[in-house]
Amino acid sequence: MDILALVISALSLLVAGVGTYLANKRANEALSESRKAAVDARWFAVQEAVQRLIGFDPTAEPVGERLANLRITSIALVDQLEDWDGIDTWLEAERMLGATIGRQVMEVAKPGESVERRLETLDPLMSWANALSSNLRHLRSTGHDADALTKLQTNAEEQVVAIHVSHGWDLPSRSNPRIQPLE
Repeated sequence: MDILALVISALSLLVAGVGTYLANKRANEALSESRKAAVDARWFAVQEAVQRLIGFDPTAEPVGERLANLRITSIALVDQLEDWDGIDTWLEAERMLGATIGRQVMEVAKPGESVERRLETLDPLMSWANALSSNLRHLRSTGHDADALTKLQTNAEEQVVAIHVSHGWDLPSRSNPRIQPLE
C-alpha cells in the first residue's frame, strides 16, 4: 500500500511539473506575442502619420500638427525598438527634412496656381513622404540595419542643408542649448 501511494505521489509530481512547464511555456509565448503586437502597433502608427503627409497641402492647412504627430509616433516606435541604434537620429532627420520641404512648398506656392502647377509644387513633399513610407516598410520587414540607417540619416541631413542653401535660409539648429543630457 505504501508503494502504491509513493507511485501515485511520484506520478502526481510528474504531472504537476509537466503542467507547470507547459503553462510557463504558453505564458512566455503569449508575452512574446503581446510585445510583438505592441511593436507592430508602433510601426503602424508611424506609417499612419507618414501617410497623412502624402497628398497634403501645407498651403491649405498648417503642417505643424502632422509633423508633431510624426514626431510623437516616431518617439513611441524608438522607445519600443531598444536595440535599433540609429533609428532615433534617422527619424528626427527625416522629420526635419519634412518640415524643410513643407516650408519650401509654402514659399514656392503662388495663389491661383493651376492644378498642374500646384501638384508640381507639392511633389517634393509627396515624394519625400512616399520614400519615407517605403523605407519604413523595408526596415520593418528586414530588421535593424545600422549602415542603412546611417546612410538614410546622412541623406536627409544633406537634403535639409541643400534646400536651406538654395533658398538662402539659415540652417536649423541641431541642438537646444537649454537642454542638457541627464547624468
